[in-house]
Amino acid sequence: MGGAAALTALGVMAAFASIVVIDPLFGTVEAEWTLLGELLNNYIVQPGFGLVAACYIWWRDDYNPLERIQVPSFEGVAWIGLGVIGYELAVRAVTPILPLIGLSHSAHGDTTAKWRVFFDHPEIIVPGLVVMFVIMAPMEEALYRGVVHDVLEPALGSLGRVLVGGFLFGGMHLFFSGGLGSLLLTSIFGVLLAAGYERTNNLVVPIMAHAGYWLIFTSF
Repeated sequence: MGGAAALTALGVMAAFASIVVIDPLFGTVEAEWTLLGELLNNYIVQPGFGLVAACYIWWRDDYNPLERIQVPSFEGVAWIGLGVIGYELAVRAVTPILPLIGLSHSAHGDTTAKWRVFFDHPEIIVPGLVVMFVIMAPMEEALYRGVVHDVLEPALGSLGRVLVGGFLFGGMHLFFSGGLGSLLLTSIFGVLLAAGYERTNNLVVPIMAHAGYWLIFTSF
């Protein structure tokens, strides 16, 4: 488990480095195309996650989670839906309880669902979907499902990988959205994503669920 925690910590550090390096680039894009730049600014940490995942894959040499990208089965599609809808239901159920136990929750990204942005600005639909589904969600999931999950495999059984992997995913969000409320909620999302990946062994499942949540609901 120490290796998985170390990779999560490296992901956090790389994400902060990504903010420093990528922000000026995204600012340049925003100067040329405001809507696309604003969209990109919601996903400024994901390149750092992708870098750590790529370094791990290069170091391992015999393992590449991208080989687990497949067309989802019927069960995979069901897990995608469960990840998106299940997490939103959890957010709605847990959020009103947080103040009662002295916790709060704040989003770390845009609070407008992306489908609303696309509806108002159809010219950004194609690049926006590519950014979310093809670039940013795969970078994050390659690290937290493809890599961290793999590192946990020798030490833990199926349930342990799902729970610990989900908690590590939630712990990462402490540094970006902050607070124990964020840790709780994003850990729930991480567990759902990890469970879908564990059941299907298909990286497309958590990628689609992750980006699907970005698309349909507001940022967590």
